[in-house]
Amino acid sequence: MHTEDELLTTEPTSCLFVLSGPSGTGKTSLAQAMLANDPQLAYTKSVTTRKPRGEAERHYEYVGRDKFLSMVHGGEFIQWIHPSYDEYYGTLRAPVEEAVAAGRDLVFDYCPEGYLNLRRFFPDNTVGVFVMAPTVRELRRRLAGRNSEDPAELEQRHRMAQLDFAVVDQHDYHVINDDFDRTLHILESIRRAEKARLSRQRQVLPKYARQSRVALLRYYDPAV
Repeated sequence: MHTEDELLTTEPTSCLFVLSGPSGTGKTSLAQAMLANDPQLAYTKSVTTRKPRGEAERHYEYVGRDKFLSMVHGGEFIQWIHPSYDEYYGTLRAPVEEAVAAGRDLVFDYCPEGYLNLRRFFPDNTVGVFVMAPTVRELRRRLAGRNSEDPAELEQRHRMAQLDFAVVDQHDYHVINDDFDRTLHILESIRRAEKARLSRQRQVLPKYARQSRVALLRYYDPAV
């Protein structure tokens, strides 16, 4: 027998929160800041064949090309991409499936191709935020300031960004990273709103149904 004391709280389904966009927009720094601010949010390392850009880049697992392709053939990735040269990037299947099954949230920093691939597998869990610099010129400046690519690679990054711009409308949100703290606050607000979305709280509707009365909606004319 159900009473009025039944709790109407619920555990929302897992949210795969993807910061998507071209290289140089600050996606990785924002994702790391979100992790630092919320111990309930988790991150799964991407696997890549490219060389590290510095000692601080610990959010990747670095492997050789042959090892990466072996992992592809072994079905170890939930999604993987080959955006340029001999660079490959992939997301391991097991940690994502475990997080979704347990209702845990993950944050990712992806190029749009990676985001769209992940959304194909988890359309109900994936939230895409396209993160961009204030201008294309500023994006170029940030990329050049990293000192990690030669001129040919920088030009390729710019061409890839133009391809990314063609799928902005495939995302759920669009955020300009012109002030880091402000952008971080916006992203955290988006995540909180997504956790409150009714479609992520499926368990709560039957609880309301047990306490509700079905009735027709009536509209009253106050002049009558």
